[in-house]
Amino acid sequence: MKFSPRAFSLALLLTSCLVGLTTPAFSASVFKVSNGENTLYIGGTLHLLSESDYPLPDAYNTAYQQSETLVFETDLDALETQEFAQSMMKQLTYSQGNSLANDLSEETLANLSAHMEARGLSLSNFMMYKPAFLSITLSMIELQIMGLTSEGVDKHFFNRGKNDNKTILWLESPEQQLSFIQKMGNGDEDAFIQYTLEDVETLPQVLPKMKSSWKAGDIDKMYEESMADFKSEYPDIFDTLLSSRNKAWMQFLVEALATKPTEFVLVGALHLPGELGVLNMLEQQGFDVEKVQ
Repeated sequence: MKFSPRAFSLALLLTSCLVGLTTPAFSASVFKVSNGENTLYIGGTLHLLSESDYPLPDAYNTAYQQSETLVFETDLDALETQEFAQSMMKQLTYSQGNSLANDLSEETLANLSAHMEARGLSLSNFMMYKPAFLSITLSMIELQIMGLTSEGVDKHFFNRGKNDNKTILWLESPEQQLSFIQKMGNGDEDAFIQYTLEDVETLPQVLPKMKSSWKAGDIDKMYEESMADFKSEYPDIFDTLLSSRNKAWMQFLVEALATKPTEFVLVGALHLPGELGVLNMLEQQGFDVEKVQ
C-alpha cells in the first residue's frame, strides 16, 4: 500500500478522518467573517473524501465565487515534491540502529502486529516509522479500506483556484507542518500508539456521525464527537496541533480583514470550534461571524 507525502502531512491528528452519511446540502461548515467593511470566508475542510461526497455543499461554492484569494494551511504543490518526500522520511523515520522496538513495549508491538496482519500487512515493513508517522499511517490504512481515496476539500479548491488564476496563499510552510507531526507522542510513545490502535478500530462507527456534523455545519458537535477525549488525554499534542496553530494564524486573519480583497480560508474543520478555535477567537476580537447557508 502506497501513501503520498501530502496525505501524511495533511492527516494531522484525525482531522481528515471523516466518512459519510448523506446530509442536507443547504448547510455546511463555511462561515462569513466581517468587520462591517471587509469580509473573509472560512471553510472547514476534510483532507480526504469519497467520490460520493461530491458535489460539495453549496456554501463552499458561494464562498469561492465571492473571493479573490484562497488561503490554505500550507503550500499543497510543495507537498508533492521529491524534496519534501525526502525531508519527511528523514524526519519521521528512525536512523539506522533504531526502530519502534526502542520506544514500544512488547505488548504494544504484539497488538500492532496483529492489527497489521488482520489487514494483510506485516509490521516488519513499518518498524522504521517513528510513532507519529506510524499513527498517521494506521489512520490512512483504515481510511483507504473505508473508501476515502478521493481528493479533499482543500485540494479540490487548490486546483480550481489555480485554473481560475486566483491568488493563492498559505498559513504555514510544509516544514512547519512536519515539525508539528514530529512532536506527536514524544515522551509517551507507547501510550500514544495504544490510543491510536483503539481509535482506528472505532472509525467505522464514529466517523459517519462526525461527517454528518461537518456537512450540517454543526462544528461544536463534531468537536465533541472527535476531540474532547483526545484533548483530555493528550493536552500537549492537542495544543501543538490545534490551539497553538490557531493562535498563530490570528495575525494573518486580522490583517486580511483590514484589506478589501475577500479571502476564502480553508483549514481543517477541527480548527474552527472550541474556546481556542478560530471562530471564537475572531468573535472575541469583535468580528461578526455567521454561517453561510
